[in-house]
Amino acid sequence: MIFFLYFLKNGRPVSRFAISVNRKIGNSVERNYIKRKMKEWFRLNGFLLEQPHDVWVSIKKGFDRESAAGVEGLFLDALTRIRYR
Repeated sequence: MIFFLYFLKNGRPVSRFAISVNRKIGNSVERNYIKRKMKEWFRLNGFLLEQPHDVWVSIKKGFDRESAAGVEGLFLDALTRIRYR
């Protein structure tokens, strides 16, 4: 499992995004890279959520620069599935 995604509808006008990365993953440079990528993906694709949600992503393992494209696909798939819940 690469990441866990938690979501909850909120009563605010916009969606909110939070991310946590386990300290066991790489060094601080790698962890910050992961955070930047996930924030950018949410910024560009947040419109996939029809209603405002609070979205929290917890990165566990297996995310590195080489696997970023595959993780992006999983993340976008998860965002589209939230719409149907």
